[in-house]
Amino acid sequence: MAHISAVVTLRPIRFAFLIKPSDNKRLLEIFQINTCLWGGNFNPIIPIFGHVPKWWDRNDYKPESALRIVNGYLDAFEPDFLVEAEAGLATGLGFDPDRILQLSDMLRRADEPRGKAGLDVFDLYKDLYKKQFQFVRRHDHNIVDVIPQTKSFKPFCACLFGSFPEADDLEYFGQGFRDAFDPKQIVLTADSLTELFKDGFNSALQIGHSNIEINYQDHTDPTLFVMDAQDSRDLIDYWNLRAVRRNVRPIPVQWLDVLSPYCREYIEHCHRPLRGNPHGVMTHANVLFARSLPSADIEQLYADYLRVDREGANVRQDWYPPIWRPSPHFAVRNTRPILSAGEKTFDTQIDADRTELRFDNLHPDFAERYGNSDARWTNVVKLQNWSNTDRIATVFPNDYRLPKFPRFQSIQRKILSTTEGFVVFCHYKNTSDLWRLNDGTTSISEWLKTNGIESQVSDAGQATQQIVNTLGGFWGISSFAHAEIVKLLNKISRSPISPSIQNQEFQNKIKNAVKGDIWRNKNAETLIERGAVELGLELKCSKCSTWGWHALRELDHEVACSLCLKKFRFPSLDPSSSQLSRWAYRLIGPFALPDYARGGYAASLTLRFLAKTFGNHDTKVTWSTGQILKLAPKNHIEADLILWHQRKVFNGLDHHAELVFGEAKSFRGENSEEKNAVADAFEVEDVERMKQLAIRFPGAILVFATMKQAGDLSPAEIQRIAKLAVWGREYIPERQQTRAPVVLLTGLELFAPYSLYEAWSTAGGRHAEMGNGQRGYTDDLRILADMTQQLYLNMPSHSEWLQAKWKKRNQRRLLRQSAAVPAEDAGQH
Repeated sequence: MAHISAVVTLRPIRFAFLIKPSDNKRLLEIFQINTCLWGGNFNPIIPIFGHVPKWWDRNDYKPESALRIVNGYLDAFEPDFLVEAEAGLATGLGFDPDRILQLSDMLRRADEPRGKAGLDVFDLYKDLYKKQFQFVRRHDHNIVDVIPQTKSFKPFCACLFGSFPEADDLEYFGQGFRDAFDPKQIVLTADSLTELFKDGFNSALQIGHSNIEINYQDHTDPTLFVMDAQDSRDLIDYWNLRAVRRNVRPIPVQWLDVLSPYCREYIEHCHRPLRGNPHGVMTHANVLFARSLPSADIEQLYADYLRVDREGANVRQDWYPPIWRPSPHFAVRNTRPILSAGEKTFDTQIDADRTELRFDNLHPDFAERYGNSDARWTNVVKLQNWSNTDRIATVFPNDYRLPKFPRFQSIQRKILSTTEGFVVFCHYKNTSDLWRLNDGTTSISEWLKTNGIESQVSDAGQATQQIVNTLGGFWGISSFAHAEIVKLLNKISRSPISPSIQNQEFQNKIKNAVKGDIWRNKNAETLIERGAVELGLELKCSKCSTWGWHALRELDHEVACSLCLKKFRFPSLDPSSSQLSRWAYRLIGPFALPDYARGGYAASLTLRFLAKTFGNHDTKVTWSTGQILKLAPKNHIEADLILWHQRKVFNGLDHHAELVFGEAKSFRGENSEEKNAVADAFEVEDVERMKQLAIRFPGAILVFATMKQAGDLSPAEIQRIAKLAVWGREYIPERQQTRAPVVLLTGLELFAPYSLYEAWSTAGGRHAEMGNGQRGYTDDLRILADMTQQLYLNMPSHSEWLQAKWKKRNQRRLLRQSAAVPAEDAGQH
């Protein structure tokens, strides 16, 4: 029985603190607040500015606006709540107003009954003391309470080790830390910092994420971050860098002379063979210089205090890692770490009528049962569909800012759809939840309604839905993923009397079509066993001599002719005579529909390709067959298929779900292969409909799919699709993606037996070259769009097209400048 799983993970609430980079006073307060929050060490601090400042990039390269940088930080961390250092900093970010807090909301005051959100560390301290620290220890716990020697180093000390609020109604946090752990008090100097780095330490900031497993997605080497310890910009950069990287050590430039021996020793120590790598790859300590340090000083600082006399050990980086930018597709993907304080899996069977998923909410053991805020911790729920149909919707658009969808009819007021999973906020311990899960068509229809669009399933969409359901999902669709089989089924459906064929002829034709193909060895069996065809008898009418098909349940001593409608006797005397009767299969349900099951074969094969054939078989989709969308009172547009396509990542954050609209066609118009007619599969109105959908949903991917081979595409349809593809290549800065990537799929892709890579390799030539060149990235629909545009639309690659566009733009600018020079000279004369 097909079932679905919910993997529930417990983690702290993630806050993003918004602050102006020069606000030293509030920055210290943010460090202190995070010291008092469970998991506060991993809450990002996002700098807010009106325009990109000069210090942001050493090379004065500013491809992004200030708003795009802020949005990039938000998308990188996907915070549950925003916290404004001053009111109004979250304006224009499109965030849920109910999840925007102020610094004063963050900690529960001694005289207040409740806070707004989050779980503080006070109960954690009590639990750790009770379980570990009240007993006499054989070894030193190495817990330190570090205080700055000078006031100017107070923010740096708080950033690195943590610090507690000094207000009277919040001083209980610091007192609780000292009472529970009896920390060793250390005055922070250059010498003491060196010893702390060498010996290791446990500070209040580190204890704040006790009981949390940290799964870093960082693949970089250890980093020495040379910074100005008194500059708030560098403190913010270090805080965020440490939140995403495993091993970052801050080196104050003010103490670089004293720390130099330690730094050089550390660099030499880190230069060693990578464990488990047989190819001689070495690890390095990367020396990263903060943005506040003048470029002119870096070379001398590095030479005087950091360079070592070991070949290959010196690695210097003068630019700050762009945390706010997604990793390019050709690089190893780096994301924020995944936090887990517990995990449990819950299973339920998929019900055809209504699938309900019940699961227990996880909670921290140390927390009080009844809390002092509405959202104390979060549960992250990841749905895993273990069926072959992917009928139940498990993939949804990612919207953590102002989510309206999905709700799952849950008791939870907020459910955030993120790349991490579905985030729900928990208040009490020992609670459970019940989610009602819908199929893809229902979910997509409800989502369209939240976007102001009414929709209904089209007749063609219903036929496609029945095909998928009859064959038991996308793997069953593989049974007719061959051009000759599709043509055979369509030919049978157009039989003048009954859509039937002799049983042995049916099986032989299918087996001959796929003969020698190791990936296709049970096509006929699947079509028969799954119910695409029904076994019966073809009988010759003794009245009109017409052959007609009769179901087994209809056989009797007398049967009725479907043509003359007269009854005739069953040939009981010689029932095995091929002149009177023969076993035959008849197409039933949607397979009996003419015109390639009203286009259902092409749409089904397109869904199969996107869900199973394309990529690395770890893609998940929520899909709907054809729907008619009411974009305006008099503007109704039909999409042959709609789906959310998401690349899943094992043990990491998934990619953002992509919205896909598909237009699926058969061969040269319906049945035209028998008319010797040449008809375009994609007419002008088909392309225009897809463009309207792209305008209504910017960033959506448009898929044109046809059973035709590439050589059968007419110049006219190539030209009209290519024109749309060029339009779709334009970049949308606000979305940081192209407007509408266009994918063109031909029979080579739709009839691929197993995988796209295998099909292209078998095809050879440019297909094989393209597949080999992008083999590691063929799970990305946007890269697939670029490849198919080159293969089938005679377009240059996206990078070549972009370079040509920039070249033309520069030439026009130079022409304008040269034209302006004589005018200026004339004015001077």
